[in-house]
Amino acid sequence: MRSPSDWVRDERIEGARHWLSRYQPFITTVLAIALIAIFLPGRSQETVTEGVSSELAGGLPEGTATEVTPSDVADAPETTGGSVAAQAPANPNVLSFEEAKKQGVELVANCDQGTARISIPSRFAPPCTQKFSGRNSGTTWQGVTDKEIVLAYYETSGDPASEAILTAANANDSDEEVRQQATDWVNFFSSHYNLWGRKIKLVFVRPSGDATDDAAGKADAIKIATQIKAFAAINSPNNTFVNELVARKVMCMCTVSLPIETYIKWAPYVWTTLLSSSQGYIHRAEYIGGRLARKKAQWAYDDISPTQNFRSENRKFGFLYYETTDFAYKAGADFFVKYMKEKYGVTFTAISSYNGYPDVAATQEQARPIIQKFKEAGVNSLIFSGDPFGPIFFTQEATRQLYGPEWIITGSALTDTSFFGRLYDQDQWSHAFGISYLAARLPEEFSNAYRLYRWHFNKEPSAPAGYGVQYAPISIFFNGVHLAGPTLTPDTFRAGMYAQPILGRGGITTIAVSYGDKGFWPWKEDPVAAEDATEIWWDRNAEGEDDIGRDGRGLYRYVAMGKRYLPGEWPKTTPAAFSTKDTVTIYTKPPAVDQWPCYNSPATKQKDRC
Repeated sequence: MRSPSDWVRDERIEGARHWLSRYQPFITTVLAIALIAIFLPGRSQETVTEGVSSELAGGLPEGTATEVTPSDVADAPETTGGSVAAQAPANPNVLSFEEAKKQGVELVANCDQGTARISIPSRFAPPCTQKFSGRNSGTTWQGVTDKEIVLAYYETSGDPASEAILTAANANDSDEEVRQQATDWVNFFSSHYNLWGRKIKLVFVRPSGDATDDAAGKADAIKIATQIKAFAAINSPNNTFVNELVARKVMCMCTVSLPIETYIKWAPYVWTTLLSSSQGYIHRAEYIGGRLARKKAQWAYDDISPTQNFRSENRKFGFLYYETTDFAYKAGADFFVKYMKEKYGVTFTAISSYNGYPDVAATQEQARPIIQKFKEAGVNSLIFSGDPFGPIFFTQEATRQLYGPEWIITGSALTDTSFFGRLYDQDQWSHAFGISYLAARLPEEFSNAYRLYRWHFNKEPSAPAGYGVQYAPISIFFNGVHLAGPTLTPDTFRAGMYAQPILGRGGITTIAVSYGDKGFWPWKEDPVAAEDATEIWWDRNAEGEDDIGRDGRGLYRYVAMGKRYLPGEWPKTTPAAFSTKDTVTIYTKPPAVDQWPCYNSPATKQKDRC
């Protein structure tokens, strides 16, 4: 069996560049599971830019992790939020565009009166607010004064095996590039969003241990809450870190695709992009239960063995999902199993979890018994919901055991990127199809994060590999501050986020994004962003650039030209997998429905990036 170091040197990985930067801003934080940690190693540095103070926090004194408790944090104003079923109240501090016009209140200077949104060239621009004048509400929460908001930027770290993979792919940035990029994004948003008379104090925080070290995560969270006294933090190494922040009423733009119950428990302090795993499983259930169940496993890989005859059998589903040592994903997986049985009458033939990233070697060790379990159970349609490294080992092992099921893609953690798809056993992955939460691809020059950066600064991003990853959580923070009004608290942050309309709905190369109850889900509390999904299948013979811009063979095809579906909108017909009709691998330019508004660039004074 090959070791991770062996396949890291595979020529398929060598020479890759800028791969993260290709993704849309609202999908890139999925890398928190597998990749974001790799791009943010930490060494001491201090930077200051105009309008944004930036500093690197020192380490905790020895023993602080065990000596500080939530009660030791400086008292912050009480919040009415945080209850499980709490709904954000209407925010009287911020007038809607219509209310401001009706009352004759002056709007922010950069309000586009035609769209009622601030004038940046993006379909995800937030609504206009009234112009700030006079005084704000002063000190309204820890880390908030009349003049500044303290924002901690946590520099997460990854394990050596994963770092080796991405270093070989040349998909990393230097410490200096990462910090400069974060500072650039803060400057960008500070220039265009309403901060209600305050500036951002950006503090970089070095991790005191790796991402699997709960004690280090706890210590770092205590430092952010009690020493830095931040209002909010960007990124997190693990859930222990997040729990400590929430206990001290510090907000966090972090995590990805945890069960919705976890986000409800943490509300209103934790915000994230993509879907919760529970919401993602509703999409998966509708696709699998409504379109695949009680039908033949027609796309199984029967050619692998003269004795396998899966295609003549009705589907027997297996479910393989990623899990952490603290069982962070179990609630979502249990929800899926129960929902499939109650809603669609589907019972899984076999279920298995595995411990993957950041210990990819552990995945390799688990692959043999897991694949053997599914093979012996007669599973002919295998649902995979895990990290992007997992299928490298599981598909290789399936071939070794002469086992060829259908592989059902669930849109989990970059398994639906062509960069990773090319690393999987191609004979196996040629039988892979399913759903993706990523939007149909565009060249980098049209991606939202890249365009906005070039439009504002008229230069290439400071962190060429990870600028899109950094954009996503920082944009959440600034959206919330922009819409919270002059009285900034976690409750007003939530009220503003929940009040804004759905953005990007109906797009092809963009994702529908909203927060709060918009009628899509059975939960009222919803601090996660994405709503819709699309259908894909793996074409091993398609040629073109993958997600890192490298020519080669093997690409995902987007069915129905990338049409996206909200919950309840999926067709009932058999999927159109493995037919090239009405499919696209990558658009050469944005479809008309995804065109963004054009405004003069602050740098060039011309309508750039249109």
